This record gives sequence, structure tokens and C-alpha cells, in this order.
Amino acid sequence: MENRRDWERTLFETLTSNRLSRNKYFAQFANQWFKAVHRRFRVVASLKKDAERLGSIPETFCWISGDGEGLVFHLQSPRLSYTRAVALRPHEWEWLGRQKEIQSLLSANPRNAVLGG
Repeated sequence: MENRRDWERTLFETLTSNRLSRNKYFAQFANQWFKAVHRRFRVVASLKKDAERLGSIPETFCWISGDGEGLVFHLQSPRLSYTRAVALRPHEWEWLGRQKEIQSLLSANPRNAVLGG
């Protein structure tokens, strides 16, 4: 199980660094494990895009909470009635937390930045 987590983390980091093309290695991505990691990558990348898009809207903020099993990332924009909560694995949060779009939202509302994290 630990080997699979390490493998997932390595593949995720490779995808986020743009060193691996899903199109170029399409045959490998037919494997269920590759599909699962790629799906998680797309979810986390979409959180970054949402944060970038919503970052200019006042009152938009995000925070992290713990649910006992892992971390949950929350993104909220009251002006747009937008709320999104996504469970993240630790390596996904490490990458997402380093993104400037997320950092700017966290710094905009520091009292909500990390709850239970």
C-alpha cells in the first residue's frame, strides 16, 4: 500500500510539472491506476483554475479542514453563491498550497486559512 502511495505521489508530481503528456503515453493511461491519478490531477488543477478565476472577486476565500481521514479544501465565493469542497490527499494539498492563486486567497482571509489542519 505504501508503494502505491509513493507511486501515486510521483506520478502526480510528474503530471503537475508538465514532464509527462497523457496523450504521448496514452497506452499507459489505459491502466486503472494511471486513470485514477490523472483524474485526481484534473480535479486539483481545476481547483487552481477556479481560484484564479474567482481571486479577483471580493469576499472569495478558501480554507482547509480535517475530516479525520484527510484534508478537505473549501473554496467559497458568496457573491456568486459558489461553494466547492474537495477531499485532498496530502501530496495534492502540498502542490495546491504552493500555487500563487491559492496563496493569495489564503492570505486574504488568514483567520479562515487553516482549520483543523
